[in-house]
Amino acid sequence: MKLVRGEVVPEPAAHVGFMVVGDGGHDEKVMKALFKRFDDEKFVLMPQDRPSLKLVGSVDLAAELIGRFGKDVLIVIDKEFFDEARFESLLKQRFSNYEVTRRDDGFWLVKVTRGPRTANLCVAVMGTRKDIWEVEAAIIREFYGEEVAPTEEEIKRFLRERGVKIYDLIERLKDESLDRVFPRQFIGFLKRWGRT
Repeated sequence: MKLVRGEVVPEPAAHVGFMVVGDGGHDEKVMKALFKRFDDEKFVLMPQDRPSLKLVGSVDLAAELIGRFGKDVLIVIDKEFFDEARFESLLKQRFSNYEVTRRDDGFWLVKVTRGPRTANLCVAVMGTRKDIWEVEAAIIREFYGEEVAPTEEEIKRFLRERGVKIYDLIERLKDESLDRVFPRQFIGFLKRWGRT
């Protein structure tokens, strides 16, 4: 799949949904590399104009997109910015109806209704304690078999010493390793999106 930001999709039928990033441009780049692993004729649109929306801004944008287009929306957000109680409160406030259909470690799938439209709102929470750097440390562990502290500085140092970028590792990682480093249900969701 291709992540498209700020462009018109050449074939609207190939547009499977939207992605909203809760925290920053780096997460967007990681998702772009991950999406390449799936059907490359499908498009996921990223319409946000600022890189860091946090939880409230992400749910607000998702509600607007679902209300206008009736397409699935994926929110990718770091653990440090995701609060389950706050998320459920936002669901009640922003949608006329919602049903949590899946709630696993690091992944929520919620069927939501806003106005006349119904779609899936998916939330992929990156990291078990803090953020996406934990995911990247796990990618390094899977690929090299080495432990690296899950901090931006340590990961960048480790990768720089080897002359690679995290995006290269994501593209080369084995399929079974994807399920171990990213929330498993999130990878399953991306596979279904790729088959849509």
